[in-house]
Amino acid sequence: MGGVPGPELVTIRQFGSLADALMAKGCLDSAGIESFLADANMAWMDSPLVRGMRLQVSAEDAQSAIAVLEGSAIEDYPADSVDG
Repeated sequence: MGGVPGPELVTIRQFGSLADALMAKGCLDSAGIESFLADANMAWMDSPLVRGMRLQVSAEDAQSAIAVLEGSAIEDYPADSVDG
């Protein structure tokens, strides 16, 4: 049980939706940043105790990963600015 320790992981985002978490992970994967979804096995539970999935990356990739996610964010527009 004395294996080689892995890199320190830090949580950069937390998601309540598995679909959103997988999209963010896919963005990081496309950018060549290795990421992990912690607590994804709890996504099926509809419980107030489940706080969502944590997207984690190595501490050295954290700033780059945050920048990738911020650059790929879909902008939210106020409802009154949409024609129709």
